[in-house]
Amino acid sequence: MIEEIKRLRRELAEKEGGSAAPSSSDSEPMMRSIVGLQEKVIQLDEKDHILYINSALAKELALPRAAVRGLPVVEIDRFRWGPGLLSSLVAQARKLPEGREAVREVAWHDPEKDQDVHYRVKGTIEGGKSQILIEDITSLRNIEKVFARFVSPPIIEKMKEMGKDFFRAERYEMTVLFADLRGFTTFSERLQPEEVRGMLNEYLTGMIEIIFRHGATLDKVVGDEVMAIFGAPLYYEDHALRALSVAIEMQAAHATLAQKWAAQGREALGLGIGFNTGEMVVGNVGSERAMNYTVIGHHVNLASRLCSQAKAGEILMGQTTFERIKDALTVKGAHLGFRVKFRKTGQVQMKGLSAATDVIQAVVQNE
Repeated sequence: MIEEIKRLRRELAEKEGGSAAPSSSDSEPMMRSIVGLQEKVIQLDEKDHILYINSALAKELALPRAAVRGLPVVEIDRFRWGPGLLSSLVAQARKLPEGREAVREVAWHDPEKDQDVHYRVKGTIEGGKSQILIEDITSLRNIEKVFARFVSPPIIEKMKEMGKDFFRAERYEMTVLFADLRGFTTFSERLQPEEVRGMLNEYLTGMIEIIFRHGATLDKVVGDEVMAIFGAPLYYEDHALRALSVAIEMQAAHATLAQKWAAQGREALGLGIGFNTGEMVVGNVGSERAMNYTVIGHHVNLASRLCSQAKAGEILMGQTTFERIKDALTVKGAHLGFRVKFRKTGQVQMKGLSAATDVIQAVVQNE
C-alpha cells in the first residue's frame, strides 16, 4: 500500500512537472503530494482518529479537510457506498501482519449518474497508523462486463492495466474477418431445431476458440456467420497476418468437423471466409438499451462482400490485406507456420471506395 501511494505521488509529480520529494510531516506522510488524484485517501492514528484526508475524500464528505482532522473515523464513516466500511476495514487490517493489505470491494448505484459504481478499498497498518486508499474501479468492471463476450480473459487483463478509454470511438487501420457456412440456411430448414442448434454450437465453438487464441475480438455471431476484429480493442501491427492465420486454422478445423458430419450421415457443409484491411471506426455503437462493440466503414462492407463471394473452402482477401501480409512475411521476418500460395482471382468494386480492389485467394500448400 505504501508503495502504491508512492507511485501515485510520482504520477502526480510528473503531471505537474515537479519533483516527488518526501514530505517531512509525520501526520501527512506522502499524502499532500497526491491531492487532486481521483483516489480517496485517509490516514488514521493508533486510536483510529483522523490524521489526514485528501481533497477527493473531503469533496465526498462535503467538508473542509481541517474540519475532520482529529475526529474518530466512525463519525465520518457513513458513506452511501459503504456505511461502517472504513472502521471494519481498519479492524481487519489490525489483525493482519504489519504492512499486509486488507481489501474490500463495494458496488452501489449512483442515482445522479444513473449508473453502478465500483470501489476498491485497501487498508494497511504501518507503525500503528492506518493508511486507507479508496479507488474507483468502475471503468475496470465495465471493461470486464462489456468485453467478456468479445475477447479472451488475458486480453481483458491487459486492457485493465492500460487505463485507456476503450469505449471511445476511434478510427485507424485494422482487419476484419467474416466466415459462414455455405448453404446452411437452406440446409437447416430440413432439420429439427435441436439438431440445428447442436450443429451450430459445435461449429461455433471451434471458430470462437481459434479467434480468441490469436488475440482477436469476436464482434458478433449472426446465425452461422462469425465476425472477428483484429487490432482492436488492443492494437497489434500484425493484424492482417493474424487474420490469415485464423482463416487457415478455421478452414482446417472445419474440414475435420465436416468429415465428422459426413460420417454421421449429415451434409458436409463448406466454410467460406473473407477478410479485409483498411481504416475503420471502432467503438461502442447502439443505444442506451443495446450497445455493441463493433467496427463500421466501407472496408468492413468489403470484407463481408469477400466472404459472400468465397466458395466452400476458400479464403479471400483484399489487396491491402495481401500487401500487409507480404510486408510482414518478407520485410519484417514474420513466420506464418503454413505454406501458402496467393493468387489474384478478380476484382470487386464497392460503393464508397475510390477504385476497384483486387481479390486475392490464399491457398494452403500441403506438404
